[in-house]
Amino acid sequence: MEHEFDPDRLKPFVHVFAPNPRNTLFVKVDLTGGAVSPMGLADHHEAISAYILHDGVPEGIAIQFETVKNIYLYAWFVYRFFTVAEHHAYSCLELALRERLTNEIAFGELGSKRPGMRRLLSYAADHHFIRNEGFSRWRNRGQINSRHRVEMQKIREASELGLDSVSWDASEIEVTEEDLNWDYVRVLIETLPALRNEYAHGSQNLFNGASSLIEVVGEIINQLFEAPPTEISEMGGTLN
Repeated sequence: MEHEFDPDRLKPFVHVFAPNPRNTLFVKVDLTGGAVSPMGLADHHEAISAYILHDGVPEGIAIQFETVKNIYLYAWFVYRFFTVAEHHAYSCLELALRERLTNEIAFGELGSKRPGMRRLLSYAADHHFIRNEGFSRWRNRGQINSRHRVEMQKIREASELGLDSVSWDASEIEVTEEDLNWDYVRVLIETLPALRNEYAHGSQNLFNGASSLIEVVGEIINQLFEAPPTEISEMGGTLN
């Protein structure tokens, strides 16, 4: 596909407000009527606006999280900003963990004055500052895991049969006890530090997974700090 500008280089001034061509490839689907329409900037903004920290989160951390969201927003114009947003999201998460565990670190409870993200997350999990129940993905784990299992099964079948495409019906997705038995916090402890290190040491990753990461980081931060009483009431309780 030819474009009026190179999307990986500095845009010409006349194209500053043009969306990155990669973003124009995405569509949204009306799940009720099945209508398909192009994704627009308003849709992009609406998606990132959904991630909100409660008022109990320290201002400095909240500002960094808003910076992550703004970087994501402007990735509409510069696609590679998605990876910049991910990188800054990891930095924001580590900042929040260090802020929440300041005293524990000072008293040597983490074994180091500069513990890494894995140790910070592990300590937070072991002391129930973060729990599975605080993540929307864990609360929806049955459907997520069962769908993933069916997808992997169909992909394997397609590979074995040499098929170019594969499809399945929603009725094939059945939630099992195994699907519900998912320690999501431990998965995050194993994966987030490794991904963070990849960005910290330089990465050419162009996969847009920023939205999912920002959601997870926001949910961790909201669990680390106690929400004000008014917000706790609106949320129906707290995990702290």
